[in-house]
Amino acid sequence: MEDTSSDSDTHGYPNLSSDDLFHILSGANRRTVLFHLRQHRAATLDELLDVLTEVGTDDTETVDRERVRSSLLHSHLPKLVDYGLVTHNQNEQIVESTSLHGNIGEWLDLAVRNQIQFENATNTRGQSDEGIQVLLVDDEPGLPETIGAYIEREADDIAVTTAMSTPEAVTTLEKESFDCIVSDYQMPAISGLDFLKVVRQEDAEIPFIVFTAKGSEEIASQAIATGVTDYVQKGPDTKQFDELIDRIHNAVNKT
Repeated sequence: MEDTSSDSDTHGYPNLSSDDLFHILSGANRRTVLFHLRQHRAATLDELLDVLTEVGTDDTETVDRERVRSSLLHSHLPKLVDYGLVTHNQNEQIVESTSLHGNIGEWLDLAVRNQIQFENATNTRGQSDEGIQVLLVDDEPGLPETIGAYIEREADDIAVTTAMSTPEAVTTLEKESFDCIVSDYQMPAISGLDFLKVVRQEDAEIPFIVFTAKGSEEIASQAIATGVTDYVQKGPDTKQFDELIDRIHNAVNKT
């Protein structure tokens, strides 16, 4: 196995691929540990156990603290240490974060927020009295508003909410339900396809359209493989917006 902890960027942070990050953040306990350390930087082993025990306890079950301790010591911490995200002083039983910054921090925040449930969106999709609710994500200043205004003017059954980044989009999803997501491909920190992967972990059905100027067979194939509903390439005139309207209607009507 390749030693990923030896690879780092110019800031000294480890360079982790999207697959590595999905693997690390796929475990709820690892997410909880990293999020706690992102807030506090360091914690004792007992403090982490307290956090994991509290998070894992509900009204119907009792968490086995020793089992959580064993899993933390023998599985989760070694993995986080191997990837260069934390250090573990076994003598003092202190765990400290080392690289929860930049893109890794963005991914962590998104992964934690992604624990929200999308059942309301799934249950009400396509049935709103207010028409089709669309979340449009694009980081180019002024463009989301321009696209949204055009769509709402030409399609009176579509209402558009805009977001300028993936983290903003996730925050919006926490508060509102949507029938369709339209996202740019190339955005800072977290791309549209990476955002799609995270959405698909929680909701395999919501229509997701990639709308981008970066048109290529490679990008299209990646989008399809990730579970995109449709793929629309941006163009120089309003025909692109008309096509997007048609694709939104088609995507929502198929669900």
